Amino acid sequence: MVELVNELRKSGVAVVGAGGSGDVISAYVFCEVLRDLFGIERCLPAAILWERWFLDPYPGPIPKSLVRNAEAGKCVYVGPDTYVERCGGKYVFRPHAAVVAEVYGEHIPAITLEYGVYGIIECLHELVSSGFRYIVALDVGGDILASGYEETLWSPLADSLTLAAVSEFNSLVAVLAPGADGELPQDYVMERVSEVMSRGGYIGALGLWKEHTRLYEEILPKARTEAGRVPYEALIGHLGVRSIREGTRRVQITPLSSLIFMLRTDAVIQLNKLAQELRSTGSLAEALKTAEELGVPTELHLEIEIAKRYGCGPESLKANINTLEVREAVRERVAFKRAKLKRSNS
Repeated sequence: MVELVNELRKSGVAVVGAGGSGDVISAYVFCEVLRDLFGIERCLPAAILWERWFLDPYPGPIPKSLVRNAEAGKCVYVGPDTYVERCGGKYVFRPHAAVVAEVYGEHIPAITLEYGVYGIIECLHELVSSGFRYIVALDVGGDILASGYEETLWSPLADSLTLAAVSEFNSLVAVLAPGADGELPQDYVMERVSEVMSRGGYIGALGLWKEHTRLYEEILPKARTEAGRVPYEALIGHLGVRSIREGTRRVQITPLSSLIFMLRTDAVIQLNKLAQELRSTGSLAEALKTAEELGVPTELHLEIEIAKRYGCGPESLKANINTLEVREAVRERVAFKRAKLKRSNS
């Protein structure tokens, strides 16, 4: 761990919130923790531009062309005044990356997923060339460790695309607050961490300190994140079981919720078949097709199905969306597509 810290001090590090949405908040907190505990000053939080439906009621991640008041490069550099226009400007919202930029005090890089893993890699190359030569994929909850076939898994695509991309760089994976997003249970995430350890991929663990509550208390009032709030709840002693995502999932908050597990990327990707197969994708459509060929339902499938049933835009936010029913329909449809593909290839 000492060698890694010294390398991060010398190299500079970009921390990508791997799962989209509120993970960039945890990327910001992680950078501040590295500064506090290890004196790593050159740490840059980076976002995946994919918000949850309650904020962005249109299917799929945010395309670069819809981002306003941002500096464009291979990455999109988001500032406090950055916003997104959907549907020709009829629906406007502020992404979580803009909230982090406000608190961070500088523009931060954000990654669009429209060009698949190749697009992510281009952005990461830009960050490396600007002096951040080490990349961390930070995932709140631990879905990045999934096989893809877990019954409780809802959103493997953003994590797997990010993992596939960072595997091309000097990088590591950080898992904060196992089970915090209510998908993979905490015990199961720890089993997957153990599997990584058995493959020689364990680097170490960091613990958030009680004083880090100040970071959360500065940023959480400006954001809408449930999984990202779990470490804060643990730090202030609010332990136990919580319902999140409109009651569709349950989260166990324990002392483990304040820990960050640091893992080698090459060992993690061995567990994630979807990430392995996504490495050569150059578009979101290719990524979706790859997931279907593997029989892995994703958050993009879920959002497309919601749009089919309830429509898009602010009107859909008034609907009583039965996400459990939608998810079951998605699982059946992806299983059917995979079976059909297998028959056509046989």
